[in-house]
Amino acid sequence: MIDSLKQPLKIQGIIGLVMIAIFAIQGFAVGAAYGFLIGLLNVLMLSFAFSKANKMAEKDPKLGILILYVSAVIRFILLAVLFVLGLSFLDESQAFPVVLTFVLMQLGQLYNLKGKRRLTD
Repeated sequence: MIDSLKQPLKIQGIIGLVMIAIFAIQGFAVGAAYGFLIGLLNVLMLSFAFSKANKMAEKDPKLGILILYVSAVIRFILLAVLFVLGLSFLDESQAFPVVLTFVLMQLGQLYNLKGKRRLTD
């Protein structure tokens, strides 16, 4: 699991830190940092779900798929709750940095898919 995390965490970490630096210049570092934390939490949960699904798929492929579906639902709900909580405590002006930092970090996950035929490779 640790080896599969290195590249996505590096890429998404760099994207997130660049976004924090850009928004810090404009005075929105807190919002960007919150988006960064949500993005890191998402990639960690995704990696954990894939590793667990791969282990279970060796025994029962249907169970591996079920784990991926359930983890997607859990991540969706958790991310929605984190966004709502964060945006309710931050100023209105911090909403754009939170969302933009998170979205760009998730786009960094596409680099991790380069050269793969399946998501679980």
